[in-house]
Amino acid sequence: MCETIKNCIQGCAKLVLILINVIALLAGIVMIAVGGFTIAKGNEYVPDVGVSVTPVAVAVIILGCLLLFIGAFGCFGALSGKHGLLNFYLVLLGAIILLELAVLIYGFVNKSKVESKITDYITDPFDRVNDDFENAKEADLAIVTSVQSLAKCCGLTGPDFWTAAVFAANGDVPGSCCADAAEDDATCKKTDAYTDGCLSSSSDLVQQILVLVIIVIIAIVIFQIICMILACCSKGEYEAVTA
Repeated sequence: MCETIKNCIQGCAKLVLILINVIALLAGIVMIAVGGFTIAKGNEYVPDVGVSVTPVAVAVIILGCLLLFIGAFGCFGALSGKHGLLNFYLVLLGAIILLELAVLIYGFVNKSKVESKITDYITDPFDRVNDDFENAKEADLAIVTSVQSLAKCCGLTGPDFWTAAVFAANGDVPGSCCADAAEDDATCKKTDAYTDGCLSSSSDLVQQILVLVIIVIIAIVIFQIICMILACCSKGEYEAVTA
């Protein structure tokens, strides 16, 4: 009776292992596609705040490739039933989990530095545009426009940040402060502007992206630990064969 239950558990573990690794294959393909899209189009969704999304996208692509490789290897190992392949699969998963844990620790340690980096990067361009809006450099205007449009914010601390004469005379703010302003509108009314300041909004947006990546990595680690447990269980179903 006990032997029958044991065999049943081992057989179920094999089926679940194959299913999970098929899911890993599909998840890897999706992550590679998302990473590639982020590299190609990320600047259209994330403001230029001095924190590039490219390293994050590359990390997502690498994780996707690892999932793709692990899924393919796990499926083959489970289907073939060769102990050598399953043992290698377990060692590979263990090494990758350690690597991902190291990335997680690095992310947690450096997450607090993001806000200070954003502050240092966008403060000067905003101040220069506020001091001389009509003669501001194109690079400064581009940063201000990108941050305000994509982060849906206005000024470093809110609409009242814009105190230059060109704004104060008519109660205006830069056009990128307003959701309804046309692309070629240099200014718009302060009463129509976003109410949040860009320092907090930009930092929150980037922090949310980083937290999402950390959550994905944690989910992948848990997923891989489950795969290791199932691989160990399914090994008992096979007779030892030469890999």
